[in-house]
Amino acid sequence: MITVEEVCDRIAKKLGSKADAYTLGPDTSFDSVGLSSLQIADLVYTIEDDLGIEFDESKAASVTTVADLVKLAEESKPGSAVA
Repeated sequence: MITVEEVCDRIAKKLGSKADAYTLGPDTSFDSVGLSSLQIADLVYTIEDDLGIEFDESKAASVTTVADLVKLAEESKPGSAVA
């Protein structure tokens, strides 16, 4: 599974040198750190590939924070009771 810290690390890599200007955590919104919709999509799809899961597209489209993405990954793991 993926943790908040791992998602924050991935965001920091996307931000590059701009990452130092932000404090990343579970409540960090992707918009607040300046990620484009393409960067957000890339982040979501990379996590899907890395974890071997597939997010529900409508739920993935509503992800706006680090915590939202971690929760979606948890709900999407194989064998999860949440549909």
